[in-house]
Amino acid sequence: MSKPFLRMSMVLALLAAAGVVGGLSGCATGKASLPTADALGAAGALPRGTDMDALQRGRAILVTECANCHRLFLPAEYSPEQWRGIVKRMANRASLGEDQAADLELYLAVSSRAGK
Repeated sequence: MSKPFLRMSMVLALLAAAGVVGGLSGCATGKASLPTADALGAAGALPRGTDMDALQRGRAILVTECANCHRLFLPAEYSPEQWRGIVKRMANRASLGEDQAADLELYLAVSSRAGK
């Protein structure tokens, strides 16, 4: 093999590795922006008597159901009041039951307040 071919192969390999690392770091950043129920509790962002299981279910619905159809909107992008209307409108489209919609709304409202 010639030296120019080897150099070109190395450059392409480095570019591919940089693309993978950049892509993975972008994914990690998005997930870090979605607080877990435990993180919200540790930050003191939970109203008294908040159901931790409901928060966990709400976050899971956001990640699995909502992000299935469109980009993942972060809780801090909207106020709790705005989320209430959004969840009400979208729950039907996503075929969410009442309990699921309530869990999702709870997660978004609490996370929205914590992110402000």
